Amino acid sequence: MRHWKLLGGTAALAIAAGGAAQADVTSAQVWDAWKSVVSETGQTITVGSESQDGGTLTLSDVTFAMQTTDVSATANVAEMVLTEQGDGTVAITLSPSYEVKVSVDPEDDDESVDMTLTLTSENLGMIASGDPDAVKYDYTADSLTASVTELVVEGETLELDADIVMRAVTGDYTTGADDSMSSRFDSDSMTITVHMDEPDGGDGTLDATMEYADVAITSDGSMALMAGGVKELSGALAEGGTAEGSISHGDASYQVAFVDGSDTFSLDGTAQGGLLEYALSAEAMSYNAGNTGLDMVITGSEIPLPEVAVQLGEFGLGLTTPVSKSEEPQDFSFALRLVDLAVSDMIWSMIDQGGQLPHDPATVIFDVSGKANFLFDLFDPDSMEMADSEMPAEIHALDLNELKLAIAGAVLTGEGGFTFDMDNLAAFDGLPAPTGKVNLMLVGANTLLDKLVAMGLIPEDQAMGARMMMGLFARPGDGEDTLVSEIEVDGATGAISANGQRLQ
Repeated sequence: MRHWKLLGGTAALAIAAGGAAQADVTSAQVWDAWKSVVSETGQTITVGSESQDGGTLTLSDVTFAMQTTDVSATANVAEMVLTEQGDGTVAITLSPSYEVKVSVDPEDDDESVDMTLTLTSENLGMIASGDPDAVKYDYTADSLTASVTELVVEGETLELDADIVMRAVTGDYTTGADDSMSSRFDSDSMTITVHMDEPDGGDGTLDATMEYADVAITSDGSMALMAGGVKELSGALAEGGTAEGSISHGDASYQVAFVDGSDTFSLDGTAQGGLLEYALSAEAMSYNAGNTGLDMVITGSEIPLPEVAVQLGEFGLGLTTPVSKSEEPQDFSFALRLVDLAVSDMIWSMIDQGGQLPHDPATVIFDVSGKANFLFDLFDPDSMEMADSEMPAEIHALDLNELKLAIAGAVLTGEGGFTFDMDNLAAFDGLPAPTGKVNLMLVGANTLLDKLVAMGLIPEDQAMGARMMMGLFARPGDGEDTLVSEIEVDGATGAISANGQRLQ
């Protein structure tokens, strides 16, 4: 949600400590740098009182505020003290606890939300260094805690307790005169706890705990991208604004429990690691997320088994897409990876009581890339309205880098690529004509069909129809129970063939 930008603007106040200076800065210069960051990120700042005593600057009742179309937020820090150290650096202390109030009042029919957060630090140490045009804040803290102390939805106060606790925190935060900022945040561990009672006096309760080791967060980009909503984002990108960063963690565990009378649900899980990476510029947006070593056990009153156990060796999701209107083709890609998905024998027993099917872990991999250009700006609402009524993009090339579907002993793999003629929309009923080919191989399909028929899961006539279809598009391969197929398309003539046999 956009109100978190307020926390980004006050990050230099709430988290920043200890590093060597590259040049001299004074307390007044550090304060001026903070005010510049606040302005660049679309916020305002007010100070109840300000006093300078030698190299010490004391600020009282400091309030940061942000307002966008449907979100407003304020943060109030009772006291901040900036003290020059005599070596060109400035030590910073501030009140160990302060509140952030957030109000969301959408223009559409979505629910309004009012939330109060309390941010608390333990043994927070901060040092500002560098020069007035590029101030660096190094920080350490024994712990940082964010607690939801009040949550009101559509005027109704919810009974919610939620805390995020980060321990053994270190990092740095740097702002530059060129509208740039970068940050690094590391925490030995992070714990998220949530408890919620059913609204309207019901007996239901929800409890959740998530724990992460070795949390690391990085960011680098333009302060202008922090300001405002979608319209402002589009303008910042057009002016050369960029943003990139990552979030990663080591071992993790999850516990969720819901109880409402006789209705129950619980989930217990672990993961070996996770990663989220992102990048945004006027040319493209990219997103990459993944986890490894996922292991979950689910139980509940509505689940017809004592438990459901699921393991996943690897999960990955990646996306790269253009974001701006362009006449020149740009790169795009999409990738999905579900590797070694395994379920417990209790689940297999529901469909394979006789154990006729291989219970090997399943895998799904789908990886494509290509060239395309948008005919609208993704972050420009006015431009996107045009895309609702016209062709939003032109595709010029599509490559199937990897296809793999493995389940119950059968494996489908494939690769290939096509180019598209945007000037030929007649051959394929208004679609740009493709030219290229894709190679596919299917191993174990007939064996799997035989077992499914023997188990009574597929009628014999349907299995026969499936075999006839495979025979139409494929030919026997070199190995046992192996089918291969080369699907080729000629965009100029509209011809489609399989293994040299004309289909259209």
